[in-house]
Amino acid sequence: MARTFCAQQKDFFTLKTFQDLGLPQPLVASLDAAGFSTPTKIQIEAIPQLLKGRDMLGIAQTGSGKTAAFGLPILAAIMALPGRPRPMSARALILAPTRELAVQIDEAMRSFAGSAKRISTVLVLGGVSRHAQIQKIAKGVDVMVATPGRLQDLVDDGKVWLNETRFLVLDEADRMLDMGFIGPVKAIAKGIGPRRQTMLFSATMAPNIAQLAKDLLNDPLRVEAAPQGSTVVKIDQQVILSGTKAKRGVLNELLADEALEKVLIFARTKHGADRVTKNLSIDGHEAAAIHGNKSQNARQAALKGFASGNKRILVATDIAARGIDVPGITHVINYELPDDAENYVHRIGRTGRNGASGIAITLCDGTERTKLRDIERLIRRTLPVSGDLSLANTTGVKAAPAGERQPRPQGERAQPHHQPSDAPRAKPAKDKSQKPRWTRTQKSAGKSRREGGRRERVA
Repeated sequence: MARTFCAQQKDFFTLKTFQDLGLPQPLVASLDAAGFSTPTKIQIEAIPQLLKGRDMLGIAQTGSGKTAAFGLPILAAIMALPGRPRPMSARALILAPTRELAVQIDEAMRSFAGSAKRISTVLVLGGVSRHAQIQKIAKGVDVMVATPGRLQDLVDDGKVWLNETRFLVLDEADRMLDMGFIGPVKAIAKGIGPRRQTMLFSATMAPNIAQLAKDLLNDPLRVEAAPQGSTVVKIDQQVILSGTKAKRGVLNELLADEALEKVLIFARTKHGADRVTKNLSIDGHEAAAIHGNKSQNARQAALKGFASGNKRILVATDIAARGIDVPGITHVINYELPDDAENYVHRIGRTGRNGASGIAITLCDGTERTKLRDIERLIRRTLPVSGDLSLANTTGVKAAPAGERQPRPQGERAQPHHQPSDAPRAKPAKDKSQKPRWTRTQKSAGKSRREGGRRERVA
């Protein structure tokens, strides 16, 4: 059973600096040089307890500073260890669900370490060549940041030994389970063995996360930096009702405002992200796309262009919702609502980071009203809505208020809920009077000739 630590204990809020949390001076100096001076709520709760060697279950909203919460105690412990790591091993292993998040964590760990002591790191993820990764691991590393799939492949091939690992972190554990990584995660943890300090961080506390924590953690301390489903207070959230086909025009009107300096747009699918990016280009906007079908190099190039300001707009799917840490994102626009309400919280958390304010705008059509209500239930607030309700329904029928049943025009047959109102009409039936015939060539080739499991026929 996890013991809960309350961040509102008076003595903990007397801690104002990272040095007060018990971190070694070289790390504090590196943090000062990187511009980090005041610890966040989750850091105040987690760092002193992790320095004592406790296992931890952390519930924290995106953008709360949890990378430093688990990363700084690990670096402090490694700096105190003698010698160098053994070949083909890593002293600390941090697992992340996506490549973008893994890259972000790796950069943060190297920034935290600074020049305090030479801390070796390796990034292990798919989409790029394994050779350079294997070469680095062969020498032994202090910190390995990895995605579960690629790491499991290297372990199975005998390129990584986990028996020397003493620190294990599962970051965004709920996302890892959603993506089907439960098997590799458990296998990796089993390979490390029980002599480890384990930290599991998640934005939610679903039953499967509670079970995973029970399986992997030893008498963990539970810290909760914010209620589940909460969003950053400084993010101004608003909803614009719009028909599906009208969203492109609404988006163009929004982007005409120069106040939208650095904009992250979310689409629901990979093809949707490509379509939005193509339309933006046609409409005269510089934009790049990032999703699972892109190569790792293409994804990193898109992120780099967005972060540097060369690209004003980045279009992404939910795979990037928890892995983008680009400073100065002024606006997040949900072009389409996510299927999972929790992903809304992670999407808009890309703005309003590190104490800054941000704006999140959601374009909602009539087919997405249920998803909007799910989001409002999760975040426990009603979002301000603008736009013509009739435009939010692609059928042209006036939209009913939230919670009321939509009236059906007289004589209109009900459609399945999954069929979009603008679906193409069915193709006309073929003329069956002209029966298909076998060609002479096909006859001579024998009756067994097949293509795709069927005989070739011509009309």
